[in-house]
Amino acid sequence: MRGARSASSPNHRSRRRPRATCGAFFAEQIDYLPGLSSSEKAARLKRISLKASLEQHARVHSQIVKYYQERPHGGLGVGIDAVAALRGLFYLPDAVPAGLGIQESFTQLMRSEAYINHFPDGNASVARLLVRSLIPASAPGHTMEDIVTARMNCAALDRAGAPIRIRLNSTAVRARNEEDRGVARGVELIYVNSGKSYRVRADHAILACWNMMIPYLCPELPQAQREALSYCVKVPLIYGTVLIRNWRALKNLGVSTAYCPGSYFSEVYMDFPVSMGNYHYTSSPDGPCLLHLVRTPCLPGAPIKHQHRAGRAEIYATKFETFEYRVRNRLGRMFAAGGFDPYRDIEAITINRWPHGYAYSYSSLWDPEWPEGQEPHVLGRQRFGRISIANADSGGEAETSIAIEQALRAVQEVMATGI
Repeated sequence: MRGARSASSPNHRSRRRPRATCGAFFAEQIDYLPGLSSSEKAARLKRISLKASLEQHARVHSQIVKYYQERPHGGLGVGIDAVAALRGLFYLPDAVPAGLGIQESFTQLMRSEAYINHFPDGNASVARLLVRSLIPASAPGHTMEDIVTARMNCAALDRAGAPIRIRLNSTAVRARNEEDRGVARGVELIYVNSGKSYRVRADHAILACWNMMIPYLCPELPQAQREALSYCVKVPLIYGTVLIRNWRALKNLGVSTAYCPGSYFSEVYMDFPVSMGNYHYTSSPDGPCLLHLVRTPCLPGAPIKHQHRAGRAEIYATKFETFEYRVRNRLGRMFAAGGFDPYRDIEAITINRWPHGYAYSYSSLWDPEWPEGQEPHVLGRQRFGRISIANADSGGEAETSIAIEQALRAVQEVMATGI
């Protein structure tokens, strides 16, 4: 018979490790890759998906695979079918990395950076702090604590004669080096505001935008750089924010966070209790609070970039009514036993659609291993005349710290010219 093995074969089915039960998988410390060194195990796990590793190496029950399928959604935008096992270890409990033969340092690293260290409004306060440092009249206060509740004075952002001006509701559509005998002498920028186009000139420009758009803003770029900038496909995300009248039902159930494999929203959670300055988190279950819901639309089984594109198409095609129904249905079914009524207790629903969300992160399953310095994000961010390029895309990771590092690099490029 095709594919049959003799009973004496070392790979005969009767000699394979039996499938692990849920209890055994979580409790036992088993080396699923015996006979390999740590480096050999790491190399093996870079080239196989976490889903395939769980199925082939650990031989876990199919329900365990289903349970973990959406674990990486919030961080990587795809499930364990498209994430390399080595990276996917971040999303497994403490016992499993050791079982797969890799040190527990992966999970320890993840847990060392507690998400509780964040502004209540996320990165919005980071941007507000930057604006206030550039234009002090834009907001009262002087500390990171008082920026949370500070009211921005938008009239101060774009005053004639000011050394720094920020023009809101303006979209750049063109960036071009102005040359004299082949040497860049300045930059011409065109932007659109309220349906009208405007032209400005500067000594230098930094395009700190979605890198894939830069070839359209600056078509004179060399072809190789245009292709590098176009390589990375953004990760689509949907964040729902739901204001509820009180969180008594969650208190009654003893729930603050829920992972919902197979559901429309894979995560539902209350934010960490962060208080800063005059902002105080809700301390009583009889007070209002916000719930965060996460959906990462993707296409399991397809290559990672195809999954991102499919998710983007879903975001564009989905009506708000669909999201509203899914929110009410999900929360109602989850918390009804605690006394929650979605029609009585939901005060407001906000859906943030990010068709072009997180910066693309390279995958050892789908991307080549380029020589250091030859990665698309490095080639793409090269200075072109007097135009520098920044954004988290230029660092190849969807992290605020990466975006800040790339902004600093771009500014240093400008400062190095001495002009």
